Amino acid sequence: MAQIFFDISDIVSYIREHRQVSGIQRAAVRIIAQAVRLRGRDVFVGFHHPGRKAYLCCPAADVIEALEAFDIEALAALLGLRVPRAAIPARFLARYRDQPYKQAVHVVRMRLAGWRGRSRYFDRRGLDFGLWQKLYGPRKAPGQVRLRPVEAVAQAGDTICGLGAIWGRGKVESAFRKAHARGVRVVLLVHDLIPMKLPDQADPRAARSYHRWLVGSAEYVTGYLANSRATATDLRDFLSGQGLEGDVHVTPLAQAGVGPEPETRPALDPLVQEAITVPYVLCVGTIEPRKNLWRLVQVWARLSRRSDLELPRLVLAGKRGWLTDGFLSMLERTGGLGGWVIWLEAPDDAQLDHLYRHCLFTATVSLYEGWGLPIGEGLSYGKTGVVSQAASMPEVGGKMVAYCDPASMQSIEAAVLRCLDAPQRQALEARIAGTSLRSWDDVGRDVMAALEG
Repeated sequence: MAQIFFDISDIVSYIREHRQVSGIQRAAVRIIAQAVRLRGRDVFVGFHHPGRKAYLCCPAADVIEALEAFDIEALAALLGLRVPRAAIPARFLARYRDQPYKQAVHVVRMRLAGWRGRSRYFDRRGLDFGLWQKLYGPRKAPGQVRLRPVEAVAQAGDTICGLGAIWGRGKVESAFRKAHARGVRVVLLVHDLIPMKLPDQADPRAARSYHRWLVGSAEYVTGYLANSRATATDLRDFLSGQGLEGDVHVTPLAQAGVGPEPETRPALDPLVQEAITVPYVLCVGTIEPRKNLWRLVQVWARLSRRSDLELPRLVLAGKRGWLTDGFLSMLERTGGLGGWVIWLEAPDDAQLDHLYRHCLFTATVSLYEGWGLPIGEGLSYGKTGVVSQAASMPEVGGKMVAYCDPASMQSIEAAVLRCLDAPQRQALEARIAGTSLRSWDDVGRDVMAALEG
């Protein structure tokens, strides 16, 4: 039986610089996990090792537990990587938030007390010593797995698949080209064509790099996977416009949450606790122009002036992205429109899970999405949403959300008002409850069927 290799170079690169993974990387891990369940040790992960300067691989089963848990330290130990020390969460530093020098001293004392196991230091300050031990306490590091050059394992007729953001990674592309030359099938999952569809809202250098990569990929790719019908159409149109051909298979992503409810929920970050003290609407995603947040926030400003509405707070949850300074400066100058809008920067999965569970509904009014993970995540928690009718997003929301024209504030406002109306919101929630949502197991089976076909 042919072997399957999944590239995780983007995850390896990301964890060396950050403490969390993106939605695309989360999707990749869940697909790989399902592949392992289906095919066991015939499934491998491969990546360019920055220390050994080579493209290496190992059975995915050897690292899947760390991948699924997004346990960065464990994964780094398994793969022989170095990662930066984890930052201390804000919940441990809240009392020194405005005292940077005291905070620095406190960090040193806290690390020393934690290393010595002195729980009283934490108890006297109302801090969770158990959580500290879980995050930073001593634990036995897993042994490094055996990594082998991919050319020593992959044979003609096997398949190597890139699920994540591999464009701009020349060494990975070189490995794919060499694999193709040896008769290995190469398949790429394309998540979106944002640089081509919205060139004025993308980093110009990244857009040029993406364009060159996608054009060049036709030289060594056997076929493409697209995460939605809309993305498949965009990809086919792009390839045709470049005089290229490529087999495109649609494998939609899931309508699933960020993870199962934890058995023991960790203490929430104080900023998260503060944000959700009143009813709120949740908007998840990177803070960038494509997300259309300026229009959404202006709608909130207009609605906040209406005396006949019990308007909930708008909570923006996501990392800082491209071209955000003006928007974030506006929020800061206005105090989040007088407290109506709050930005939570890069919440972790546990925080996102809590935010989804307790919001009134979600809002995704993007100008373009390749899929729209936050829409499906909200649905998995039984939450309807205000959703853009552009690109792939109707494929995710179906008949379970209130649609809007993302270019019209009047349309966005009408959709918000529909979701604020309790009977209409409950009717949409009833549709969610009566719908069989797409799971990551479904996605993994579809991807494997495409790779094996």
